[in-house]
Amino acid sequence: MKTKPESREQFAPIALRQVGEWKEAIYQETKHLPTRAALHEILRPAHEAAVAHGFVSKAPAVLAETPPPYGGSKK
Repeated sequence: MKTKPESREQFAPIALRQVGEWKEAIYQETKHLPTRAALHEILRPAHEAAVAHGFVSKAPAVLAETPPPYGGSKK
């Protein structure tokens, strides 16, 4: 007879659980911001960490220009 399977969380690797916690923390910190501002808040510490570890130069992170909505004209 089969027993009830345990929670899937018990089978997830620690690193995967940490990623889920990190994503939830990011969401909670940025849920009140518009998309562009939220992306900036996410990129800023990521860029600082990348600079600290020598992955990129100190030039600020720049987001690509947001395209106009479908059918709209570019300003």
